[in-house]
Amino acid sequence: MYETLLTIHNFLRWLFLAAAVYAIFRALQGTRNQTPFGKEDKTAGAIFLGTAHSQLLIGLFLWVLSPVVQQALNDVSASMHNKTLRFQMLEHPLVMIIAITIIQIGRIKSKKAYADLDKHKRCLVYYSIGLILVLSRIPWSTSEAFRF
Repeated sequence: MYETLLTIHNFLRWLFLAAAVYAIFRALQGTRNQTPFGKEDKTAGAIFLGTAHSQLLIGLFLWVLSPVVQQALNDVSASMHNKTLRFQMLEHPLVMIIAITIIQIGRIKSKKAYADLDKHKRCLVYYSIGLILVLSRIPWSTSEAFRF
């Protein structure tokens, strides 16, 4: 089960990144051109948030099932001094939760904004911050680039 979830998580990473780039691109274009915040913008944000939530849910299951995390939790103090164990046990999940929370806040704030320009700006800022945080904690060096 762990390997299956890990494969799904790795595949969804690419969908998440594509959705992030597209949603941020739409927000940037909307901000620059001051276009109406339309159905395509809402859909881009919804897909971005949906992939983020899916990644979070699968990631939480992986965290519970991970043999590396279980090893780290056996001796948390020692694990904090080991870069790999600390990353898997604490840094990756914590930063991802924060990033997805920021993305969610951005979506909520964009829905509450009255002016279309404000909707685009809020999406641009919050989605970009969320994506930067995610990119900072994807385990690039330990994962296969196109692992499916």
